[in-house]
Amino acid sequence: MTISTLFTEMILPEQANHYGTLFGGNGLSLMTRAAFVVASRHAKQKVVLVACRDARFGAPVPVGSLLLLTATVVEVGRTSMLVRVEGACERPGQETVTPVSEASFTMVAVDCDGRPVPVPTLKEAAA
Repeated sequence: MTISTLFTEMILPEQANHYGTLFGGNGLSLMTRAAFVVASRHAKQKVVLVACRDARFGAPVPVGSLLLLTATVVEVGRTSMLVRVEGACERPGQETVTPVSEASFTMVAVDCDGRPVPVPTLKEAAA
């Protein structure tokens, strides 16, 4: 069983670029937050980001839209977790939801001194 979380964020003008759409850096920040939350829930302890791979932005997210982020722990190592985050855009008043972004994040569980610590397997977390 996988552990997932869903984030919903309304895109406001201060998050936009000069085209009136979500600035890529802000989108990546929101995706990282979603990865952090799901990894923290899985590990049940502090986590840190160690890598982001394959970030893709396939469509713009206009100001006033909802950005729906689904973050899922898809793989677990001894101290690390691979989190897949997928984004979709929902325009208020419209029924369509369009895929807009995706990325993979490697998160590592750490103790109070910042040293890596073991995390539960996907099976252990589901039990």
